[in-house]
This record gives sequence, C-alpha cells and structure tokens, in this order.
Amino acid sequence: MKRRSLIKAGFVATAMTFGLTATAAMAETVTLRMATWLPPKHHHTAVALPAWITAIDEASGGTLKIKIDPAPIAKPPGQYDIVRDGAADMSYHVVAYTPGPFEILRGVELPFLSPSAEVGSQAAYDWYDRNVGFDAEFKDVKIITMFVHGPGAVHTKTPVKTLEDLAGVKLRVGGGGVRMSEALGATPVAMPASKAYEAIQKGVADGAMFPFEAIAGFRLGELVNYHLEIPGGLYTTPFAVMMNPAKYDSLSDEHKKVLADVGGINGAKIIGAAWDDADAIGRQAAVDQGGVFHTLEGTELARWTDAIAFMDGAWIEKANAAGHDGAALLKDLKATIAKYSN
Repeated sequence: MKRRSLIKAGFVATAMTFGLTATAAMAETVTLRMATWLPPKHHHTAVALPAWITAIDEASGGTLKIKIDPAPIAKPPGQYDIVRDGAADMSYHVVAYTPGPFEILRGVELPFLSPSAEVGSQAAYDWYDRNVGFDAEFKDVKIITMFVHGPGAVHTKTPVKTLEDLAGVKLRVGGGGVRMSEALGATPVAMPASKAYEAIQKGVADGAMFPFEAIAGFRLGELVNYHLEIPGGLYTTPFAVMMNPAKYDSLSDEHKKVLADVGGINGAKIIGAAWDDADAIGRQAAVDQGGVFHTLEGTELARWTDAIAFMDGAWIEKANAAGHDGAALLKDLKATIAKYSN
C-alpha cells in the first residue's frame, strides 16, 4: 500500500475510534467548496486536508463532501475575506497574515511552547474555545477547527549556532516573526510561505524560519543546507479552518453534527498529526540532501530566550487591553499544551 493510502487509512481509523461512524439518516448529498493557497503537491493539500475530508465523508455516510479548489482564488492574507463574503464555502487562514483582528489567538505563536503539531493543534483549539470563544475574534465566519504546524526552526545557507552567527542574516519570516528576528539580530524578510523559495533562490533571503515540512513542501532543501532545531520551536503558526456562516446555516442538523464531531479538537488532532508526519518527511529529505543539523540548547538557548522574552510581555499587554487577564491566559495555554503532551 502506498504511503498516502496508509496515512489516509490511519486517519479514517482515528475518526472511527472517536465514534464518528456514519449517521443512518443523513440529508441529501452536499458538496462544500474549500479555497486553498498552498501548492497542490504540498502535504497540506495532498495529504492532511484529504485525510480530514475523508473522515468527514465517512462520518456522514458519504453525504457531506468537501472539494478543494484546483487553484487559489485569493492570496494567503485574503482567505478570511473570501469565506466571510461567500466567494468560497471554506478555507484555512493563517491569522498572522492579517495582523490586528486575531491578537489573542496569536498567543499560540509565542516561542518555545509547542513540542509538536498534534499537541499544539489540540491545545490551541481547547485553550481558545474555553478562554476566549470564537465569536470574539472570528465573528464573521464559522470556525470548524484549528491547527498549528510543527516547531519553527531556522534553515540557512550558512551555519547558525549562536546569536553572533545570526547577525545580519536575511531571514524569511511570516507576519509574526518580524520583531522576533530583529531582536535576535537577523534581518527580517516578511512574506507568505509560498514566496520563500523564490526569495532564497534570488538572494533576497539567506534562509527562513519554518517547520521542517518546508524542506520538502516548499523544496527548500534545494537551497539551504544548515538546520537549527529549537525545543518547542521559535514559533508555531495557528491556522483557522473556517466556513461561511450562511453556508453553514444552510446545512442539515446531521451535517452540522458531523462538522462538530470531526472538527473541533478531533479535527485538530487529525490535521496536526499529518503536519507532524510532514515534518518527519521534510527532516528526512534534509538528511538525504546532506543537511547539517544543530540543536539550540544550554547557555545558548538561554541567550535566545532572554533576547525574545519581551514577546510574552507584549502579548500579555494586548490580551489585557482586550479585557482578559493576559498572564492567566498564557499560564493556562502552557498548562493546556502540557496536558496534551502527556
């Protein structure tokens, strides 16, 4: 059996262990259109989403289907808008690509928090649902589930083991990585993930902050050969899987239940586990391409931690300004991650 078939079969089996068996009396078949912005061969569109979609299909007895668009209809930062406006039924949105509206959820991005995508995804949904609620920052869309990628590492053309090595290095970062990379002494080059290969190829960037999946998913292994691994990751990007509210309201109660059962924490677990698998594939690709690995630890890890400690405080201030107890929220996030880690 091919690897993809094994993965898909495993996720269907996972869905069944959750008790997500087909409902006997489903409504007529409905097909939802999901927008995308990642390349068709990227693991998310080729493996992770199809595995989750298969679990939904199984749980609905084949009456609720999701079809991924063959090509993007909007750039990555526009995914929220096209779902809100009904141009797409569903999509997945990187909250860091639109700074401002989703600042509380962006607490999940803070450094050194998440040991894996499976753990971080479940914890993110659980923590946010209990403490904030989806109507606070996502009032214009219906959240189906959330997920995060694996721990963010540093991948470069030249070795980076210390803060001194990183000084002046042009790093591709996402929306949340600008202040972090500046504090660490690097030169941030902010852009969506899909632009990273071209930026490094043309010398606009010398490397990138990414989980290991990018080595294969965005073919970065062709361009960078040095990989700095950070316990818990320098960052972990949250993605919101969302649906147009009117389209959601048009579904039968049975189909809404399927989305609730296979979405939420269960959906986060399924999609998160797929990203961990992609990290393993990406790291093996780096090994096969002769990559050189180093882990940040000991005194040097402490130096990096001190350099970006302000990020926790800055997020706490934003959470306080939004009417929350920011310190308590961050403490609960760490406790929730620890719960799913165990």
